[in-house]
Amino acid sequence: MNKRIWASLDDYMPPEGGFQHVGRNIANHNFFRALLTYGRFDEYHFFLANKAHQRAFEARHGPFLKEIGGTHKVRLFERLDLPGELQRQDYTVFHQSDHITSFNALCHLRNQLASFPVTAFIHSLSYQSFMAKYLEMMLGGVTRGDALVCSSESGKQVIENCFREISRRCALDTPPLQMEVIPLGIDGTDLVSDDRARNRNELGLKEEEVIGLCFGRFSDYDKMDLFPLLQAYSTICAKGCPWRLILAGAVHSKSYLRMLELWVRALGLSDRVSILTDLSEADKAGLYRSADFFISLSDNPQETFGLTLLEAMAFGLPLLVSDFDGYREIVPTEVGRRVKTTWDECAPLVTLGPLMDEVTYHRYLAQSLSIDLDELAHALTFFFSQPSICHDMGAAARDRFLRLYDYRVVIPKLESLWVDLKTRFATIPCSRESDPLGMNVFQCFSHYPSQSLRSEMKFQRTGYGAQLLASGAQYPLLSDMGSLIDHGVVGALLAQTRETRSLQELLTSGEDEPWRRRYVVLWMLKHGLLRQVDDGT
Repeated sequence: MNKRIWASLDDYMPPEGGFQHVGRNIANHNFFRALLTYGRFDEYHFFLANKAHQRAFEARHGPFLKEIGGTHKVRLFERLDLPGELQRQDYTVFHQSDHITSFNALCHLRNQLASFPVTAFIHSLSYQSFMAKYLEMMLGGVTRGDALVCSSESGKQVIENCFREISRRCALDTPPLQMEVIPLGIDGTDLVSDDRARNRNELGLKEEEVIGLCFGRFSDYDKMDLFPLLQAYSTICAKGCPWRLILAGAVHSKSYLRMLELWVRALGLSDRVSILTDLSEADKAGLYRSADFFISLSDNPQETFGLTLLEAMAFGLPLLVSDFDGYREIVPTEVGRRVKTTWDECAPLVTLGPLMDEVTYHRYLAQSLSIDLDELAHALTFFFSQPSICHDMGAAARDRFLRLYDYRVVIPKLESLWVDLKTRFATIPCSRESDPLGMNVFQCFSHYPSQSLRSEMKFQRTGYGAQLLASGAQYPLLSDMGSLIDHGVVGALLAQTRETRSLQELLTSGEDEPWRRRYVVLWMLKHGLLRQVDDGT
């Protein structure tokens, strides 16, 4: 294989505002940094929306790329450059940050122009709108050379179940793409447990306390409901026990946080429970280093994997988790305890799911899943009462993290998958057709305008166009229009149309692609730089 080029349509930048703490955004951003740090590809190409998007990418990632000496490997393109580059470059793989946005459309474009695998990560899987995307995959586009990278066997099974359900209802074959289980990772280089006493002192925590840490977004509808944890804790937390439960994370639901604070007081736990919100990265690391064990009781089907579990393991903490989703794959008995969960079908939530807003829908789903409170209370007692065992289990957790989830292990696995897919990739001849669900807006709306351009149409510059050319000024462009409007081409067309010219003459008079010159002609007509000349004029 020649030069290995990894490419993507995504920018891997976490959004601003409250969503920067959403797991998939953190996972994708961390993946980008790990890929450029530990990856061994020759180049990384990013096809972004426009020049403004490129500038944002450079501002966000530039300092990091310079720090690791990776700037020379990264090339930025506009999305409009995609067809041309697909024909010029032999790409090893296109990898998407999620399996929903643009995945199948990219496969269709690849089928028409190039030969490489398309892969994507999965994240949350419980959104009703995803079924339409799975149906799209079943209508063509993806091939057996493409793959979804599943963070867990549980997540993989969800997608298989969705495909089977659509296949049953619509009498369609399931798509031929592969599904490979490779876990998400984090860079554990600096995530080590050190000087617990100093970290506790900096955070105002007592040295003699045994601390259970629960870290995650404060949101009942897309993270977890902490009320059952507080109930179980209240049954075992006898007066005088040196135990502390810390609930920490970003606030996604202020009303839920307020209810949580009131419930802590109602249970008489105000002096035994600390609630910490919107922490800095330094304070977050300090909490992990101060804790004795970690708690995460996922109760929501939107959770597929669990990055905070990896963080806790990297810091050497044992885990107390719900026996749910991908959690059970991360937490064997040597590194933690899993608490039994119970769930069952509620018919109206099946039939009304597509008609409900996602917040209400996921709240209803999560509130129907229970965690065994007796088992939870017993497990809490075990961890709070056995700090020495916590230490040993934490060491095992750290070892498991380094073997399975550190990005220095995960990135080579991904690279091996990408190279293997590329080596074995073969385009299916019958798949070289356009996306059946992609709207051809020019065809669908062809009856809207009075006329379309024809090769024999004749054009001449206007007086205003002549003035603009003589002045040497540039016509002002709206945001992002510089991607399509080249002032040099505008000037050349103004000079050429001093005399009447046909459209065919204008389209063949330059070296740029005919479609781009056609677009410039349309734009110049719009802004009064050119005018159409009737045959009898």
